[in-house]
Amino acid sequence: MMYWIILIVLAVLILVTIIATIVTIVKERKVYKSYELDEEIDDEDEDEEDYDERPAKKRRKKAVEEEPAPAPKKKRWKLILENVDTQERYDFIFYDSFGIGRTTKEVAFEEFLPLPDDKKISKVHCSIVRSKDKLYLRDEGSKNHTYLNGKKIQKPILIQKEDIISIGETDLEVVRILREA
Repeated sequence: MMYWIILIVLAVLILVTIIATIVTIVKERKVYKSYELDEEIDDEDEDEEDYDERPAKKRRKKAVEEEPAPAPKKKRWKLILENVDTQERYDFIFYDSFGIGRTTKEVAFEEFLPLPDDKKISKVHCSIVRSKDKLYLRDEGSKNHTYLNGKKIQKPILIQKEDIISIGETDLEVVRILREA
């Protein structure tokens, strides 16, 4: 009887270890969603539909034939950041998103600035994302938060030239923001 109890306890411990390992792996591989910052488009156009001039029983929608507009070509951004303490410059060219963090592994951003020496920076600390014709700084759920010009950011906030992005013990100055013509 004692052997069965020991076997059951060992089986439970193994099961708990497997579950803890799976949870850890899932947390490490979380997907960084790209949030759309653009305001929601009003659906007023859908209310203005063309109807046939028939009696109500036989009324049907007219087919409105429109050619789909060609999608506008995405324009690239060039962002130049400088570490305030070391004067090291970082140049990045991207379309939609750029990440900053401690990890050196491949992440779900077009470009990524790894800062592995600062232990107060999260693996994926913050990101810079495009919305319309502007770039926004967004915290990615970091433990020590992201600051712009000394103010803690709660939601995506517009960045401009000469802004200071503070993450962990690192300060990055936005030297230039260029957009493809």
